[in-house]
Amino acid sequence: MAPGAPHPPSDSRRRGVAKNLLLVIACLLVGGAAAVVVSRQDPPPPDDLPIPAVAVPKIEAKAEVKTSARVTPPLTGPKRDPRIPQRMPPGPEMRRSTQDVWCEGLSVERCDDFPQDCELATYCDGVRFCRTQPLYPNEAKCAEEGIYGASVACCPGLVPRCGTPEHYVGPKCNPIQGTTEEPACVRCGDGVCGRFEQVCNCPEDCAR
Repeated sequence: MAPGAPHPPSDSRRRGVAKNLLLVIACLLVGGAAAVVVSRQDPPPPDDLPIPAVAVPKIEAKAEVKTSARVTPPLTGPKRDPRIPQRMPPGPEMRRSTQDVWCEGLSVERCDDFPQDCELATYCDGVRFCRTQPLYPNEAKCAEEGIYGASVACCPGLVPRCGTPEHYVGPKCNPIQGTTEEPACVRCGDGVCGRFEQVCNCPEDCAR
């Protein structure tokens, strides 16, 4: 028996195929639209964006502070008052100590036991005391005019005298008794009131 001819598809089958085609077309259309929307979105910002510059605050220099502190003028040099007596200037060579002794603590009787380190001196009121020799002793054999507290005698024509006006203006003289002042070599007795003389240490030449 010969096979029969195939039956044509029914109406319901044709409708199912059409529905499937419509569904596929709809999915394709929706997917394309979504792709277009995603492609039009702005790209994410890159990680290496430039960092905005921040202004560095300027450090102002500190203004120089000017001090008005007074500087005490040196006792020697061009600013020194030439009318004020001074000690003998230091010599060229340093003295070598021979004994470990404190001369200022010795009695007058024991001061001569250390002639290389100690020496005798006298205050204006006549009290004798022991002191350490200068580290750089002067080699002069006598004390010139204006030298006070020297361990040698005044040079010829000079005499050791004490006394200063009270507050340097007078009319009274400062007391001598009980002070630590030492005599100064002045040219007193020549009738001229010299630069190191005044009425308190040489009334003969410096009358009131």
